[in-house]
Amino acid sequence: MTDAPEWILVGMVKRIHGNNGELLIKPLTDRLERFAAGSQLYLMRKREEERSPVSIETSRESDRGPIVRLSGVGSRDEAKELFGASLFIPAADLDEPEAGTYYAFQVEGCEVYEGEKRVGVVIKLQELPKANPYIEIDPGGEEKPVLIPFISQVIKKIDLDKQRIEIVEGFLV
Repeated sequence: MTDAPEWILVGMVKRIHGNNGELLIKPLTDRLERFAAGSQLYLMRKREEERSPVSIETSRESDRGPIVRLSGVGSRDEAKELFGASLFIPAADLDEPEAGTYYAFQVEGCEVYEGEKRVGVVIKLQELPKANPYIEIDPGGEEKPVLIPFISQVIKKIDLDKQRIEIVEGFLV
């Protein structure tokens, strides 16, 4: 994908789990197989800028997210050093999205129009576990950001080549 950033954030170390080096992961992807045993990710510790390759040695599901143990991490003390770390994949590992679906980075920065009227620019696409996703729009100037549901009833057209999103007229009255 040519418009992808170099690295894609897929999870964060939410907390330490138990005494044998396991970590509870907050997934930031719908592809939970990325946290399966044998997977390779890139870890960046808090307040650092280097990413290091890490392998997932063991993995199991919990109701709060995947619980993993990374190769070389076998104790609670070693795991504590990873609290708050971010987990990435190279953008080259991304699959093309299915028709009608988008990665957040693809819509961020798109201009949003209601008919011919420019509404603003997408700041971010926010996905929620128990609600429809929405896009946050910066209308510019002193106006506060606007939240628009990212659903087909509101979003009429997305043209990634033109970086343009059209919403139904009258939505932002």
